[in-house]
Amino acid sequence: MNIVRHAVTLSVATLALAMAGCAITKETHMPDGSKGYSISCDGAAVGINVCFEKAGDLCGASGYDLVTREGQIIPFGVSSASVYGTPSQIQGQSFATYGSFNSKSIMIRCRNRTSGSVPEN
Repeated sequence: MNIVRHAVTLSVATLALAMAGCAITKETHMPDGSKGYSISCDGAAVGINVCFEKAGDLCGASGYDLVTREGQIIPFGVSSASVYGTPSQIQGQSFATYGSFNSKSIMIRCRNRTSGSVPEN
């Protein structure tokens, strides 16, 4: 039984490490008709630098222009409690967060290229 537990733990750890360096890229069209890329690098263990590294890989030596940069922490476990008492006592409501999802993304436009094509994901 211990071997199964260790195998599961190792599998989960391997999956977490594999996802730690991931950036998800989606091709998009800008309002002016040019092609751009939306790059997401979500998760608490993934820094915004992963998004910028992916942008560099996509656009190469010609570089890119940063169109937007966004990030937010989205709670996924929230509870509240109301506190009641007499008028002379403190009353109110309290909130607690049990976890969150860290979301980061950038939108870029590659600068003009002299040759070559954009690499696939």
